[in-house]
Amino acid sequence: MFFMPYASYYLNAADGQKTYGTMKGGMDIKYGINDAFTLDAILIPDFGQAKYDDQILNLGPFEQQFNENRAFFTEGTDLFNKGNMFYSRRIGGTPSVEPDLNDNEEIESPQSVNLINALKISGRTKKGLGVGILNAVTEKTFGTIKDTITGETRREIVEPLTNYNVLVLDQRFRKNSSVSLINTNVSRNGHYRDSNVTGLAWDLNTKANTYNLYGNVKYSTINDTEDKNGFYSTITFAETSGNYRYSLGSDFVTKDFDPNDLGINFYKNYYNFYGNANYRILNPTKLFNTFRINYNMYSEYNKDSGKVQEFNINANLNLTTVKNNYYGMGITVFPVEMYDYYEPRTDNRYVTIPRKFDFWGSISTNYNYKFALDLNPTLSVADEPGRAAFGVDVGPRYRFNDKLLLTYTFSLLKKNNNKGYIDSYDNDDNENTPDKIVFANRDVTTYANTLAGKYAINSAMTLNLAVRQYWSSAENKNILELEPDGILVPYTEYTENKNSSFYSWNADLSYSWWFAPGSQLSALYRNNASNFERIIDKDFKHSVTGLLTNDSLKHIFSISVKYFIDYNALRNKARKRA
Repeated sequence: MFFMPYASYYLNAADGQKTYGTMKGGMDIKYGINDAFTLDAILIPDFGQAKYDDQILNLGPFEQQFNENRAFFTEGTDLFNKGNMFYSRRIGGTPSVEPDLNDNEEIESPQSVNLINALKISGRTKKGLGVGILNAVTEKTFGTIKDTITGETRREIVEPLTNYNVLVLDQRFRKNSSVSLINTNVSRNGHYRDSNVTGLAWDLNTKANTYNLYGNVKYSTINDTEDKNGFYSTITFAETSGNYRYSLGSDFVTKDFDPNDLGINFYKNYYNFYGNANYRILNPTKLFNTFRINYNMYSEYNKDSGKVQEFNINANLNLTTVKNNYYGMGITVFPVEMYDYYEPRTDNRYVTIPRKFDFWGSISTNYNYKFALDLNPTLSVADEPGRAAFGVDVGPRYRFNDKLLLTYTFSLLKKNNNKGYIDSYDNDDNENTPDKIVFANRDVTTYANTLAGKYAINSAMTLNLAVRQYWSSAENKNILELEPDGILVPYTEYTENKNSSFYSWNADLSYSWWFAPGSQLSALYRNNASNFERIIDKDFKHSVTGLLTNDSLKHIFSISVKYFIDYNALRNKARKRA
């Protein structure tokens, strides 16, 4: 039995706002149930010092997927990742309920929901049965609705009291194969959306690990204003030994498959076929430590219409020289016209995507040297006048000595004549006609600068720096209307400004001291700001300095102490004193 009580203090400040401080306290518990199983629990958790999210200007039809930075959901969670059904960022994420608003009303909701507590039990028996149970509860959360004319406000629920549960049973056999049963369940208090997803996954290998059969089937049930049931299946067969290898697979997903209350899935209502053939060296040669050539084919079809949603052929090369320098390159060809059923954001509507090809390259020099460089250029050219994209990531890194390392990355992405959704509304003239869907022909430009540093004061103390500046804009050149046949035509009657510009700044400077076994003191200074607007300021310097000097810049200083307590050690000391 181990206890880890913690205490944290946060001092928050922002320009034009009152400075205030808050205290938090709680405890983590780890209990060895027996030699095979462990229970981990967090009571009144605090994730205020977790790494910030790299937010982007998201112009696509799907939400941005974030990495998990909370230690409880990253440590010892291998079992819970079986079947790719668990996306831990759902727990304590953005509220899921959108209250009805009257005319002239706007709502202010919290960006996240507080986690009350969470626990997980995991382990594996001597007969190879792995058992994983994870449960978490988030609190009832309200948003504030304001009448913009009268100024009156009211509170409405944006997330009820919610319970999240994951159960995994994973049976290993023959030391290299397994079959897993997975269930995820989200139950919201009251008359709100509930969900349940059950999956069966298998990973079967021959005794000599020559061939592999991998796959899963999943079934989702949503209880809401309209109940929905959906199905997902995938199966892949592969040769997994020797210099020459191959794989073949297929997926099938119904329209109502929805695991997104505790998982994440973007594409549905399709079936596909894919294959891979590759050659690799198994042992280093005089020229290469690693060498691999891949050839891939992928085809995807809308389940209802049979139209091609995607078809591509890809070839790529990846190698590492004897001097540990990595080189890679690849080309993907989309040789036929495709039909995108997701970008219009309306059922049974699609937009035509022209033929194109993509190219990428990658260089990463040996990190053992004081100076190393990462370079990643990309290029995409479509079979449409002026429609192209290019980008580059440049990442130098320098290790001054065994204590200090600095890395910097500059990223640029430019999309010319990009076509994308901006609006939709009902056609009031005739109820039998489909919704009017508005696209824009736009130029999208993205800049990002990232700086990271680590200084090891000694074996127990470190200083860490993380800075990210991001700016992305989408400037609409002309407005288009989506026709029922997927073609875009000029739409001069639309006059709303739907340009998009998103700026963000994040800076973390942290100090960490492991002052005793398992015990840590950490101090963090963080400042961050972000802004979305419809006016595009092309003065890069002004856009950055303006973000750092306006009222949205927030300053947070926090200090947290966690102390590791070994219950058995304390009990033994008490017995000796007695």
